[in-house]
Amino acid sequence: MSEHSTAATGTGTGPGAAAEREASTGKGAPRRGRPPRLSRDRVVEAALDIVTREGSRALTMRRVAEALGSAPMSIYRHVRDKDELLVLLLDRIVTGLPRPALPDEPRARLLALLTWQRDELAARPWIVEVLGRGDLMAPSVLWLVEEIYASWQACGLSLEEAATANRIVWNFLLGDLAQHADRPANRSPYQVSVPAEADPGQYPTVAALRSYWLSADRRDHFSGDLATLVTSLTAPAVGTSGPLPFNGG
Repeated sequence: MSEHSTAATGTGTGPGAAAEREASTGKGAPRRGRPPRLSRDRVVEAALDIVTREGSRALTMRRVAEALGSAPMSIYRHVRDKDELLVLLLDRIVTGLPRPALPDEPRARLLALLTWQRDELAARPWIVEVLGRGDLMAPSVLWLVEEIYASWQACGLSLEEAATANRIVWNFLLGDLAQHADRPANRSPYQVSVPAEADPGQYPTVAALRSYWLSADRRDHFSGDLATLVTSLTAPAVGTSGPLPFNGG
């Protein structure tokens, strides 16, 4: 058989023949392909990983680009800026949450909604950081806003009163979440130890509350405080026929 026919049938022994056999069988050294195409979904996934592990302050376009093996400017083809990326992250989280079962009674329904909201935020501290700024909101959270405001109304408040009441409760929620976010687990907070050890002669009122400062359930008071706050905001004022007066804004 001629050299030409041997090479054509893949039975040759030279380097060229070996390369042809690898090409024909699909074997041999793997070729390096292109990286996966960059997309908005991949950008959001990379950003979500960063904020989950390190918090929202660690999120930058450069960090996302590094995680994806891309140039920072390539990220801007998919999101306008960090704020838009944060809104996309919020939207991704809220969309994936199962909605809670809600009771029919207005006050119980309101408490269930607010408690669910707080619990979901407590599980994701980076969202508390973002929402604490007061200017970002995901479109997918509107169902919750609608349910909460409707529940305030069902408790007897006007829309304007509901807006004020909800602002007060929202600030309470943020404060509670911030207070618990970075609390050390290996010692009592100074807000417990300092008043608990107060000199009764110099600070008699503070010292009289020593059992309260040291109570085991003091650090888990959210449910009781929330119920008290909602009751106060929806209770009729003395000498009036409706809820307590509110200031708009």
